[in-house]
Amino acid sequence: MDSASDQIVQNRTASPAGFYTGSETLDTSGDLYRSGPVDVRFIPPTLQAEGQRIEIDGWSTSTTTKAQDYNATRSNKPTSIWWPGPDVDGDGIDDLLTLLDIERALLVYADAAIEAVDDRTTDDAKATLDAFINATTKALKKGDRINRCSTDRCGTIRENIETAQQLAGEASDAMDAGEWDSAKRSLQQARRIVQGDVDDIFDDLDSDDDGLLDGTESLYDYLDAEPTIGEHFVVSLPDARVRGGGPALAEELTLERVLAYFFGKRGADSCGESDRAVAVHRDLACRTLLTSTLEVGDAVGSQLRGIDKKDIRRGMTSRNVAAFGTSGGVVVTGASPDVDGSEPITRVTAGCCGNGQSTPVIIQELESWGDETTSGEATVSETFVVPVAATPPDCPSPMPALFHVRRIRHDDQLLYVGGWHIDDGALYENAATLLVADGPNVVTGVTRSDIDDGGLDLAKMASDSGTRKKPGRTKYSNITLKGQYDLDAEYLPADAHSVCRDDGDLYCWGVQSREALANHDTKDCDDQDPDIHPSAVITALDAPVLHFVGAADASKDVKFKAGAELSKSIN
Repeated sequence: MDSASDQIVQNRTASPAGFYTGSETLDTSGDLYRSGPVDVRFIPPTLQAEGQRIEIDGWSTSTTTKAQDYNATRSNKPTSIWWPGPDVDGDGIDDLLTLLDIERALLVYADAAIEAVDDRTTDDAKATLDAFINATTKALKKGDRINRCSTDRCGTIRENIETAQQLAGEASDAMDAGEWDSAKRSLQQARRIVQGDVDDIFDDLDSDDDGLLDGTESLYDYLDAEPTIGEHFVVSLPDARVRGGGPALAEELTLERVLAYFFGKRGADSCGESDRAVAVHRDLACRTLLTSTLEVGDAVGSQLRGIDKKDIRRGMTSRNVAAFGTSGGVVVTGASPDVDGSEPITRVTAGCCGNGQSTPVIIQELESWGDETTSGEATVSETFVVPVAATPPDCPSPMPALFHVRRIRHDDQLLYVGGWHIDDGALYENAATLLVADGPNVVTGVTRSDIDDGGLDLAKMASDSGTRKKPGRTKYSNITLKGQYDLDAEYLPADAHSVCRDDGDLYCWGVQSREALANHDTKDCDDQDPDIHPSAVITALDAPVLHFVGAADASKDVKFKAGAELSKSIN
């Protein structure tokens, strides 16, 4: 390092870090997908000081997770809620998809109400009728989707929902009068109307009658082969500051700014940052650190000032995220925007154990990384989770995904760690992607001798940290697991809930769509039914991070090699 620059900038060195890739001896009942080879890059940023740009160290490691025969063992049918957009023809496909989900939810409520009326169970009949009427009222609310859609089909659907709502009201009056047969006839008529809408909408969206929405066939074909289903990254930068009160890297790289380095067009002509107080390397500024293109919709893109509005993917299915606490951790999943408590961006506390928590993020908070939690010699920020559309280089169409990122301070460096993972619940019925944690990341310093000797005991470190209820989870690290959900699986947080929670509260599978929410509302949940196979794609938010330390004077070649071999340090 240049000694003159050291006099201007405090702390200019950094070294590679990466996720532990997991134990080689794991026995699971489902499919297990490991990260591929590590891509190590030298990505030095610069700081503006005393009329010059001063280069400091910067490193990144990234891996890609590929699956083989992703759908080979799957019994779940494709859903009809994901549409990648954009709606270039202006024919309202995204509106029709939303209305299809609404109408299918109405079918669930109608069936439950008819069954309750048949059984002459007044309380159940009243509850399901009220749910049906409330759902139609919400669908018809001024300013909602059906009112914004101007196509002839939407106009017909609006009229039909109004009629179905009126029939439900008549059924309710008849039931109050003890006229059960009349109530049933009104409900059956309402159901026929809703079913007709469902059939008509699906005919519009599936012109070749193959059971898949037009424009999504190529994506499901891709998933049938060897798709990329996720990526991980760690960016390591010095916790640098210009002496005398000048700009500091940690203060300049806000959450909002870091998010903008991952969302939008790759390699845009205007992606350089030479005029900023801190200018990151081109691989970050031009969004080429990962192999995939990640895009966000209006709900998130409108909050991020660093994203050009033309980089927002308009017309794709709107997705939110929802988080659920267990007594030993937290679970985050994709969700319908119609679910109360779901958010376009959510943040999960690092110290989640004992009371998993998440809170919504508002635009004023995008400048901050939130509260920090101590984990050994590291401090770990909250984790931020965002729904995105991910397009790997070999994928013909964007897929729904969940992106996550957090900042870790360790060894006088800033580690920005995260990744993206396929959002299975937007693509398949009775499915959910679960991002799980039971504490902050275990961050372990690794020396060259540790790599050569392979003597570090990661599980013991996790146990000694006192932040984990299940230290054994560390051996799964950033591995992605797919299969039938098992609440007793050792890679889940302690006291994970069942698909149908004992307390009856909403859980991950019930938030994926309006139809799923209606199934929950009508208590149509049975994870013991042999015909229902709730599946999960699971990966850890708190995967262990290995950081090459004691390497301030090491050459770039040594650091490159160490970055690719960090996992060899674990016995």
